[in-house]
Amino acid sequence: MLLILSLGLLPLGLVAILASVESARTNSAERAGQIASRLSIRADRINDMLTRSAGTIRASAAAISLAPIDSGICEHTLLRLERMQRTTGRFALFGPAGAMRCASPGYAPAVPANPGHLRSMVTISDDGSALRFALFNDEGALEGIGEFPREELARLTYVPEPTGDFDLSLRQGKRTMVLRSGYAGNPMGRMIETSAPVAGGGMLMQARLAATPISAAEILMILLPILMCLFVAAIGWGIVHRLLLKPLVRMQRAVAAYQPGDRHLDLPSLSTPAREIGELGLAFDRVTQTVARHEAELEAGIERQKRLVREVHHRVKNNLQVVASLLNLHARGAASEDVAKAYASIQRRVDALAVVHRNHYAELEENRGVALKPLISELAANLRATAPASAARMAIRLDLEPYYVTQDVAVSVAFLITEIVEFAMLCGAPWVLIALDEENDYRARLAVESPSLAADVDCGAAVSERFERVVTGLSRQLRSTLDRDPATGRYALDIAVLEKGPL
Repeated sequence: MLLILSLGLLPLGLVAILASVESARTNSAERAGQIASRLSIRADRINDMLTRSAGTIRASAAAISLAPIDSGICEHTLLRLERMQRTTGRFALFGPAGAMRCASPGYAPAVPANPGHLRSMVTISDDGSALRFALFNDEGALEGIGEFPREELARLTYVPEPTGDFDLSLRQGKRTMVLRSGYAGNPMGRMIETSAPVAGGGMLMQARLAATPISAAEILMILLPILMCLFVAAIGWGIVHRLLLKPLVRMQRAVAAYQPGDRHLDLPSLSTPAREIGELGLAFDRVTQTVARHEAELEAGIERQKRLVREVHHRVKNNLQVVASLLNLHARGAASEDVAKAYASIQRRVDALAVVHRNHYAELEENRGVALKPLISELAANLRATAPASAARMAIRLDLEPYYVTQDVAVSVAFLITEIVEFAMLCGAPWVLIALDEENDYRARLAVESPSLAADVDCGAAVSERFERVVTGLSRQLRSTLDRDPATGRYALDIAVLEKGPL
């Protein structure tokens, strides 16, 4: 209904708007014509002032050149120039060879150059404070100079605009003389600009003012169709709100109050002729019952899946501990020291894998990944406990930031630390430092440092070659490059992390 009424009133509104706009355009065009006519009259005043000055100076130029210096003709000419003008100016008259014969009191002009042998030059001063002219004879010699200050020209060219909101200026290239600055501008109004030539087209007199604003009657004609549409919309809104929106809001509140696990939807009683709203409420009730049934099934399935995953991790952890215990028993009953060391080396790697599963199982409920700080701490304790007798006093220092990684990264990190620390044990290291520092938002820097990892320590060619091959392969699994500092015995590489935990 609202749309039909709006479309019916649209042509009337368009006619009113177009009529008001056309009226505003006509008023603005009339105002622009009036301003252009007034501006042309003021420009003619400046042209007439320049013409009179030039005629007087040229008429007296021959007499001034021939008369003696003390004849008084020059001063008499200056007096005529001052009396015949509507505005006050300053003048200087010149004789033969460009020598100044007389000038207005306090006026000491600079002699201008005459490019192109012009008969006359009219220019605006650099600072826009005066309008200057210079006259030359046929041979290019200077006959007279004059200038009119900006204040006098502003008085001479004053345009009686009722509002006073307009700008008036003289422009010559990049030079401007502001005669009046009263245009404040209006972001909602249109601006009118007009100009008239001055000094034979050598410069322009420009005026800028606001267009005639739209009258109150025109604004009312534009707003009347809009007000009618608003009135119709208000009536339509009352009807729609009472019979449609209010029942829907009550139903929306009932649906928003529904919580997962509720058996049914508590719908309010609706008094509305719209039967579809009641049917919609019943449909919501049926949907909530279906959702509740499916949620119960999903919760049961998720709980079964959690128990299964926990059972798998628990069994893997127990199996690895059993394997580690068997290896320890075999190591104790080994026939030689080398066999015992081999069993111990295998046991350390099984322990490393068991530590990863134990820490992954601890973080399983939060699903944040494997925490490296407790993992490396536990791994260091296990390596310290299984160290051979030659490395019984070796210290393992930790400097770790709390980062979380995936299980694949955790396994490779555990094996890499185990390999490097075990190599340091076999080479008689007094201490080992394991550090994990921040590199950027997605990577961390893992470093292991020990004096036995330096280049000048000899641990046997076979052991060193196997060690280098294993740690290089593990760094490739971590998709990183292993950096070695032979001088300090430091191995470092970047690993991918998920997020940083609390300190």
